[in-house]
Amino acid sequence: MQKKYRLGGRRTFSYIYARGSRTSGRYMAIICCPARRGLRIGVVAGKKVGKSVVRNKVRRRMKEIARAFIPHMQNGYNYIMVASPQAAGATFAELVKDMSAALTKAGKLSDKEVAEKAARGE
Repeated sequence: MQKKYRLGGRRTFSYIYARGSRTSGRYMAIICCPARRGLRIGVVAGKKVGKSVVRNKVRRRMKEIARAFIPHMQNGYNYIMVASPQAAGATFAELVKDMSAALTKAGKLSDKEVAEKAARGE
């Protein structure tokens, strides 16, 4: 994911956790909050997901899926994607479908089918 789309800083994460609206899927929860500038994304995987190798794998997968979804996501929002413990055993395709469903449920995805194809590399 490009640097301009990365969400960083403890204060920013705390603000989004406190004020954002939460939508959850089977493998992840998405918290979105209006932003002053552009679209930024943060990915979080807690210790319940697994040991560090597993957490990093889940985070890398979620970042890659989010990167493909960026052109189809609503601009002007900050997003935090929080992995659930079930995400460790999920395949890449299952994570794509779950992120697509969660973003659609939140009303932040313009075209679900096109976004899923982009995330799968089709």
